[in-house]
Amino acid sequence: MREKGLDAEALEVYHHEPDISGFDVLASPVHLPPGNPALEAAKALGIETVTHHRAVGALLFEDKDFRVFEITGTHSKTSTALVLSRILSFERKVVSHTTRGVELWQGGESQIIKAGLSITPGNVIYAFDAARANEADDLICEISLGGTGLADYGVLTSFAGDYRIANDSMWASKAKLQMVELAAPGSKLVANADTGTAPDLSFGEGGKVQCTSKELRMGQDRCALELGENFDPQSYLTALSAASAVAIASGLGPVKIASALKGFDGLRGRMKRTYEKGMIVYDNSNSGLKVSGVEEALDYSLGEGQLGLVVGEEAETVCEGMNVPELVELLRLRREGIDVLILVGERLEPYAAKLRASTAPDLVSGQSIVEGALDRGDRILTCVKCFR
Repeated sequence: MREKGLDAEALEVYHHEPDISGFDVLASPVHLPPGNPALEAAKALGIETVTHHRAVGALLFEDKDFRVFEITGTHSKTSTALVLSRILSFERKVVSHTTRGVELWQGGESQIIKAGLSITPGNVIYAFDAARANEADDLICEISLGGTGLADYGVLTSFAGDYRIANDSMWASKAKLQMVELAAPGSKLVANADTGTAPDLSFGEGGKVQCTSKELRMGQDRCALELGENFDPQSYLTALSAASAVAIASGLGPVKIASALKGFDGLRGRMKRTYEKGMIVYDNSNSGLKVSGVEEALDYSLGEGQLGLVVGEEAETVCEGMNVPELVELLRLRREGIDVLILVGERLEPYAAKLRASTAPDLVSGQSIVEGALDRGDRILTCVKCFR
């Protein structure tokens, strides 16, 4: 805001009650509870309140000289953004911003420009700068809880598994509908059929575009897919369908999309299978992990040899932790099928004795412990909620 010539000030409103008289506009995060003193004061003083999302879009809109894709939803945001980046990068230079970082894509391959950024709307500014600096044709942003209004193509991946935000005062899906509310004239909306919206192009079950592990479907048309083998394609169907639908909406045909996906072998931390030190490693540790994802990963990792599971959360790196009671109950029910169990995170430590488990402070330490307890031919599964 200051770089744009505005008289702006940052206020700490979670533990203080700053004086906001004299301001014309208050930019507030959508997860701030409506009873917050700053919001109540703004209402009493007649000060306009906008979301951080809208503020970012307003600041950047006139400087946009590349296509912008914004992706939000209750799940599959990161996977959709990265799969879409891969597809488009065979035709165009792409910059992506996800929980994995800001990356430059060309020819289906990426390199990290900057790691460690969250998907809060304010960090779209860094991604925007990176796109300009690298002369990108497309910027693809994963955004938490909505869109900024910058998008030429807005994407709603799903509303399944909706949850409460803002001190339990609002459904996350309502905030995510900023993607629609702030949409610029002429932009296109691509959405999962489960969102109940009226998009320009739908995908998923009941939608216009669908992917299976074998083919891309658009209406009655079919195009074969030749995916890799070292991942669980069932876990990617939403992302594959969403990314394909967006690519179609942006002008690519199914044949080019299928060609870009040839050999796609999954993404690190998202049901990816590798071989390390003679052991099979199933990596499902990512920032969007839920208990249902742990259960799916346990099913996917069934096989011969012993199984070591590293599970939990790196609480200092994620804003929304695991549902601990639900996770503990799942581990209790599946405990007999787990030979070595490592719990990660302070909130799980009290359950270690009950679950006959050891503890570790983070994913790396937990995996190291498991590797030392298993032999060649055994299986390791990691399900730690964390940024990678």
